[in-house]
Amino acid sequence: MSVLDALFQAQREMDGSLGFRCACRVGMCGTCAMYVNKIPRLACSTLVKNLKTEIVTVEPLPHYPIIKDVAVSLAPFFAQWRRAQSAFRPRNRDSQTLALIGKHSRFRQLAPTKRDCITCGACYAACSIAGMNAEYLGPAAINRAFLRILDPRDAAGADRLKILDRNLDGVWRCHTQFSCTAVCPRGIDLTDSILRIKRALIQPRRLLAV
Repeated sequence: MSVLDALFQAQREMDGSLGFRCACRVGMCGTCAMYVNKIPRLACSTLVKNLKTEIVTVEPLPHYPIIKDVAVSLAPFFAQWRRAQSAFRPRNRDSQTLALIGKHSRFRQLAPTKRDCITCGACYAACSIAGMNAEYLGPAAINRAFLRILDPRDAAGADRLKILDRNLDGVWRCHTQFSCTAVCPRGIDLTDSILRIKRALIQPRRLLAV
């Protein structure tokens, strides 16, 4: 039984008004992220037996407005996502040919380990800085900006670096606690992305370095 299964059972048998969110039920959409035993997790892929506790405590994700019970609004998460200019901005909008990425491109090497974010919001909930500073961009937004900066087809890298370089809400607010990386259900090393941007801001040529 997953935590999500347990919530459905509780809804059927104990309280029909219990509010929570889910969609795919196979760990792909991120909709059912919630605080399970004080850790942000996907309810659908968290098995009750693996928690090894007699009582399983389920709460809404921190740092988000509560809609009902354990259902939250991800509005703060997506507000920062937009502020980081996560949308792709092509260098040549009118080009009629495909943009090619060389096999030795750093973007091609790093993208497979960074691109599979399902926007569940778990990393933002686990981030202590996001809890103290509502203006902090957060791990997922910074990681998405990092991917866009690396992409040789994108034209807005310099603009994004200026946004990420701000002292109060950019990468310098990260205290490198690895909390975001620890809870990411897709195994993305978000802290690594933040560190790479910090190095690039100090030494611009280091962005593509190992």
